[in-house]
Amino acid sequence: MSLFPESILNHRFVNQTLLQQALTHPSYLNEARQEGATDYQRLEFLGDAVLGLLLADLLYQQFPGLPEGDLSRLRSSLVDQPRLAGLAVDAGIASLILMGKGAEREGGRTNPSILADVFEALIGAIYCDAGFVAVQKVIKQIYTPLVAAIGSGASAQHDAKSELQELLAARKQPTPVYNLVDQQGPDHDRLFSVAVVVDGTVLGQGQGRSKKAAQQSAAEAALARLRS
Repeated sequence: MSLFPESILNHRFVNQTLLQQALTHPSYLNEARQEGATDYQRLEFLGDAVLGLLLADLLYQQFPGLPEGDLSRLRSSLVDQPRLAGLAVDAGIASLILMGKGAEREGGRTNPSILADVFEALIGAIYCDAGFVAVQKVIKQIYTPLVAAIGSGASAQHDAKSELQELLAARKQPTPVYNLVDQQGPDHDRLFSVAVVVDGTVLGQGQGRSKKAAQQSAAEAALARLRS
């Protein structure tokens, strides 16, 4: 049984049975009939919950001014099936899955659903093997670049600035202006505060780890005020 590549997850399993279970598709047990062996489904259930919690914490800390609805949308985009399957492919998981010959012939190793399930199962296995701190380290290693990209606006799912501008135009009001009002912290961990001003009136303020993220947060606050 090959170890899951440490160079990717940076985790060496103490309990190799957990690793094997996380990589075992149900079809393998149907054919191999290994006594005492189990598939990945229970670990997938656990991994889904662990991943959701840790990503919620990561987004909560990274975007202090973002409303709950947007935090939920961002988390969903980070754990949807295409995303998890892509992470599994990047990690080289497909070749490690224990799978029945029938499932393999049907393209199981490239099936997004299976790849996403195994990724979550591995997260659950790491949690069982080494605890919360260890799996948190793994999640941060994998997801920090993705969350940073969201912070820069590269993969934002909701463009509050455009929505605000469209709403103001429909009401025949001036174009909003975004003013940087404060910035705190060292260069590598700076927090920006932005106010959005329309016709001399501050409609909303927001914070973020980048100016773009702070502007989006300010626009969200302005939209909430205009619609209240």
